[in-house]
Formats: sequence, structure tokens, C-alpha cells
Amino acid sequence: MTETWAAVLLALASALSQALGTVMRHRTMDRAGGRLEGRFGVLASRYWWSGMLISLAGFAFQGLALAFGSLILVQTISVTSLIFALPLGAWMNHRQVSKTELFWGHVLTACVMVLVIFGRPTGGEAHPTFWEWVLACVGGLVVVGILLRFARRRHSNGGRAVLFGVAGGAAFAYVALFTKGVTQRWHEGGAWEVATTGEVYALGVAAVAALTLQQMSFEAGAVHQAVPASTVTTPVISLVLGVLVLGERFQVDGAHLVLLAATLAVMAVATVALARKEVGPGPPRAGRVAVVGGRRSAGVGGDGAVGGDGPAAGGDLHDHDDDNAATA
Repeated sequence: MTETWAAVLLALASALSQALGTVMRHRTMDRAGGRLEGRFGVLASRYWWSGMLISLAGFAFQGLALAFGSLILVQTISVTSLIFALPLGAWMNHRQVSKTELFWGHVLTACVMVLVIFGRPTGGEAHPTFWEWVLACVGGLVVVGILLRFARRRHSNGGRAVLFGVAGGAAFAYVALFTKGVTQRWHEGGAWEVATTGEVYALGVAAVAALTLQQMSFEAGAVHQAVPASTVTTPVISLVLGVLVLGERFQVDGAHLVLLAATLAVMAVATVALARKEVGPGPPRAGRVAVVGGRRSAGVGGDGAVGGDGPAAGGDLHDHDDDNAATA
């Protein structure tokens, strides 16, 4: 019981750190006002690096949590990062969290509690056979490859952000899977045991892929599109990997499994509902949007950056119908 509580607390610390780091890194794009050059322009931002360091701290908390608890347990709790990200994003963008967001946040929290307390996920085999690893990795590569192919065919930024977010979420599930193996190797034989087995190298590849895909989702769309897509995908893929690869299980059967399945469905609905909420813009200011030559033109952002088709750098520009905008 003590180890389970340690895993729960560490997983919550990981979720909070990941939420704050994610919002800060996405906020870098807004603060730049379109002035970042290329995909790696964010590397020049101290704000982005601060968010990255906080995210890495979250990754460390996750690794410690996986040392005490099962993959299913830790990754189910990780979905609370979305609950943390909503108020953090609202605070950074000077807006209030709506009653609807609070409602669905509470629903999502309740679902996590049911899965953890009622489902009581238990551990399995930390070191599957070589062929089980190969099949799991090939399956992940195929899924991510299909998602990227569809994402590049999408014309809307929102669609690309969601698909990149789902691909990043799948990659983060593999990060957690390999982290579980690495922590067990460390516990069994220390650094030498870790260095002479394949999990740590697979972990490095998966981590780079996950962070790259996440950054691509941030660049493609808004945080309320990218973060929920990634957040809901990670625990779902982790549950599948935990059951099929590690042999983990919920300690219920029969009709109780139906209840858990219904809880997972409600959790997905709550996440989608939260994904449809804007995490950033507040009420528009007078004269902020104008129609110029039949096109919408955004005014100057809150911190001096000139807005484009998306939210201004200050994060307080809403999209309005043309007939409600001032005509230049």
C-alpha cells in the first residue's frame, strides 16, 4: 500500500510538472508573435527552455512513479495533466476557467479516481521477451506513420494539431513503457544492467520522437487542440501496452469490467469536451478585429506583437463573424 501511494503522489507531481512545462513551451509560440524562424527557432527562447526543464522534471517524477507502481496506474493518473493545464493556460493568458470547463474537469478527475481506486491496477512482467518488444515497437511505428501521413494531408491547422498530438501521445506511451523497463533494470543491477540492455536506448529514441511530435503539434495549432489529443492518447495506448506487453491487469472481472469500460468512455468524452474549449483568449477589445478588403485583420497583440490569423501574442483575441467586425 505504501508503494502504491508513493506511485500515486509521484504520478501527480509528474502530471503537474508536465502540464506547466507544456503550457510554457506552447506559450513561447504566442509570445514570439510569429517571429521564430524555422522549427528550431524556439531553441533561442529562455522561456521555452524553462518549460522544457520543468517537463524533464515531470519525466523524472514519472520514472520514480513507475518504479513503485504499474504502467496502467501511473499513466491513468497522467491524464490529470490536462486538468492542471487548463487553469495554468487560463492564468497565463489572463482569463477565467469557465463553469463548463470546471464541470468536465471534475468528471475527468472522477473517472481517474474510479479507474485507480475501484480498478486497482496491478503490475505484470517488467521485461517481456525480445519478440514481444519487436512486435510492440513495429506496431507503434506503423500507427505513428499512419497518423503523420494523414496529418500532412490535412489543410486545417486544428486537424494537424490533433493528429500530431495523437502521434505524440502514442510516442509518450512508449516512453513510459521503456521507462518502466529501465527503472526495473536499475533496481536489479544498477547502471551496468541499464547500459547493457536495450530498453534505455529505445527510451532515448522514443523520447526524442515524442518531444518532436509534441512540438510539431504546438506549431500546427492551439494548446487546447494539441494538449488534450496527446493527453488522452497516452493513457489509452499505455493501457493497451500494459495489458498486451507487460501482462498488467485491473483487479476486477465480469460486470465490473463493463463499469471500467464505461468509465474509460466517459473519460474520453470529458477530454474531448475540454479539447473544444479555448485555453487562452479572453474577451476581445474594441477595434481588435477589422475586415480589410474582405479579409479579417488582427490588431496589435497584448505585448506588442502583430497578430495574424490566429490569437495575438497577448492571447486575448477572439475570432468573430465578419458582420460583427469593424469595416476598415
